[in-house]
This record gives sequence, C-alpha cells and structure tokens, in this order.
Amino acid sequence: MPWDEYTLEQFQTTLPLGEYDESRYYGPYNGLLSDLFPKQEHYMVVPQYKRLTQLTSVDVDFTTIFLVQQREHPVFFLEIKAAGHIHRTSSRAAADNQMREMVGNLCDDVKIPILYGVSAIGTKLCFYKYTKDTGKLEPALIPGHTKVVVDTAPRDRWEFDVLTHEGEQKLRDVIGDVKRMCTQLGP
Repeated sequence: MPWDEYTLEQFQTTLPLGEYDESRYYGPYNGLLSDLFPKQEHYMVVPQYKRLTQLTSVDVDFTTIFLVQQREHPVFFLEIKAAGHIHRTSSRAAADNQMREMVGNLCDDVKIPILYGVSAIGTKLCFYKYTKDTGKLEPALIPGHTKVVVDTAPRDRWEFDVLTHEGEQKLRDVIGDVKRMCTQLGP
C-alpha cells in the first residue's frame, strides 16, 4: 500500500534545504510515525531532543529522536539527520554511535522481545534491531582502528529509501512486527 499523497507531499518539501537542515524532516517523519502508530492503539510518538555524550564526537552536539511508546514503554525509535550526512564517513559514524547509545539508554525499559530503531539520513534508512534476551544489536559494530581510517558505518547500511516501494515495505514490515509484539504483550 503506497504512502498517501499528503505524506509524499510533505517529504517532497524537504529538499533542497533538507540536504543540510535536518529539521526539514521533523514534520514529515512525525506525521508518518503518527499515522503508522495511531493513538487509538495506545501509541504515542514523543519527539526528543537529546545531547548524547558517551559515544558522540564533539561536532555532533544534539540529535533529534522520535521515540514511539506504548503505555510509556519504548517500542520503536527513529533518529533524523540531514540528507547531506550520507556523504561523510564521520557523520555516518556519529549517527551509528548515537543509535547504539540510544539502545543502551532504552534497553532497561523495553518490554517487547525486540526493539527496532531507524537511523534516517534524509529519506535513507538504516534499520537497527536489539534483541532483549541475548543483548544482540544489529547491524554489528564495526570497530575503529588507532592507525587506519575505518568506515565504521558504511554508506550501504542506509540501503532503503522511505519514498521507494522497497523502503516503504521494509518500514511497514518492521512496524508490523512491533505491533504484533505489542499485541502479544497485552495491556
């Protein structure tokens, strides 16, 4: 089922300014998440503006995360960066580090078996999967090196575009999985 006309229109308004200004994506992603996680099903989309400190570099002070909760428990989250960040190794590494830090911040409050997160760089999506029982986080961490530059967050991890059929389907599949887990958890 393709995105509705309004959703597509909102994403189309992000460029060219969204190349360097992540705030251009806040409205489109907030609207999309609110549609996919409706309040009638006891979900709440909570925008959070965090200063992440443990793993981030000095040049990335704040990050914007849309946390989806059901009955005050985290069930999904999405972090947004400007589209231009996809071209810089250091920016992708910072986004990856922030996603991993966010999982660490949320893992004690997760009630469902799997917590999914999405790093959105513009409309490009990288999916993260934290399995509560094992503590496993995918994609796997690529360690850096002290003497060699290592691309710890390869560009191809952001392989899905939310505006393509494949990207939409992947996001809908993940959210369907989240909803199934929430239903099994019960009220």
